[in-house]
Amino acid sequence: MKRWARVSLKVLGGLLLGVVTLAAAWAAFNNRYTDDAPRPVPEALRVPPSSVPADRNAMFALMGMASPGDDAHAQGLRRWAAIDAGQMNRTPDDSAWDLFRDKTWHCDAETQDCVAQWTRGSEVLYRIVAQYAELGRRCEALARPGMTLEEPIPSLRAELRSVGDSFEARAWSLPIAPSINCLHWLQVRAVLAARSGDLAQTLGYLTQADALTVGMLDGARTLSGTQLAGELARRHWRVITDLAAARPAFAPDLRALLKPLSARSLDASHWMRTEAAFRRERFRETGCVNAATGAALERPWFDPAPFDTPMRCRTPFWSMPNASIQLMDAQWLQAVARAPAGPLEMLGWQPDLSANWPDGLIQWRNTVGRVMVAADVSSYDIYARKQASLLLLNEAARLALAAGEIAPDRRAEWLAAQPMDARLRERLSLDGDRIAARLWEPVSRQSTLHYPIPPGVTSADTTPGSRTGPAPTRS
Repeated sequence: MKRWARVSLKVLGGLLLGVVTLAAAWAAFNNRYTDDAPRPVPEALRVPPSSVPADRNAMFALMGMASPGDDAHAQGLRRWAAIDAGQMNRTPDDSAWDLFRDKTWHCDAETQDCVAQWTRGSEVLYRIVAQYAELGRRCEALARPGMTLEEPIPSLRAELRSVGDSFEARAWSLPIAPSINCLHWLQVRAVLAARSGDLAQTLGYLTQADALTVGMLDGARTLSGTQLAGELARRHWRVITDLAAARPAFAPDLRALLKPLSARSLDASHWMRTEAAFRRERFRETGCVNAATGAALERPWFDPAPFDTPMRCRTPFWSMPNASIQLMDAQWLQAVARAPAGPLEMLGWQPDLSANWPDGLIQWRNTVGRVMVAADVSSYDIYARKQASLLLLNEAARLALAAGEIAPDRRAEWLAAQPMDARLRERLSLDGDRIAARLWEPVSRQSTLHYPIPPGVTSADTTPGSRTGPAPTRS
């Protein structure tokens, strides 16, 4: 063999040996046997126990509203107990609401003028309301000022023996349709009452819709619950402003329904604690398979697997769940610490795991876990922007109703003089006879939403109110 060939083989062999040695060294620091010791959940990330007694938590009545029987609260409690015990999957319990399939009934109140649509289709809506009066009665009996709602959280299991023990599987089984459909019912009833010129009934239904919306905003404890509550609020505010524009005489009374958001509804730390627990459990459930077949269980769990499917869980060889969980918890701790300052302060939240990684170890120890955590936590800043956008839209809706008492030629000056955070001000503007809000995060694929200003004073009006006008109530 020629000398150059022998040298080439030696070099190639050295390279292969180096690669094998490096791979072996990497494997020595990246397997379940070298995982960190488990640590207690940080106190700041613990999900607090329920603060509302079950017999006063209207969330259970919402959950049982579409079930047969008169006691919706008892039905909801039974349904929740079965879900938390891992004894039932997501079921079509809310299918009674699916009968509202007429296109006149369905309308995206977040982005459309549903008041106009429902007014035009009132004859159809009257028939629907009469046909489903029993469901509506339950909704109206539930939604009352002072109602207390609190989202229930699935309990954690010490052992994972079946799909029903999975935190994720039970969380996905929580019903969400009843709150949307109940709000929709109250809004339609309010519009029909306004069409008849009945201010008292209009305000009555909208007051109930407001109680439901506020209850959901203040009682949300999960990320999905917070997003749902935000959707309800956006629908509620748009219906109120559209009604005020369609019925200017109702505007002063409708304006009193639009209040600032509570500090509780704006504090993201509530859903962050639950989401941290949810993600912690996902790491714990990594490697779980169908105990009978050995097949991997798909996510979301509720898709193909019933709750009674036996489950066998073993940490994969290349997984380091404890180290990954601790890395993830460090990110959530940073977020939870700044969340109480409000959604505007969360706009600057950009999770960055690399900032805490020692040089040279970024891709070395727990490589797989680091990649998973980095991909996971980096996706949450969108929800901070959504919560800030909700605050912006609340401001925009209240300003729209207040602007009805300002002469059109003085509204720009009036809007510029309103006291508000500069970050809100730069995203609010006049767009003809509407207040435009440019969102931090799109809603229904729209980056700007508009709230109509109800017709009020004219430029010829010289009353004191037309020159200065009222400012929206501040929290």
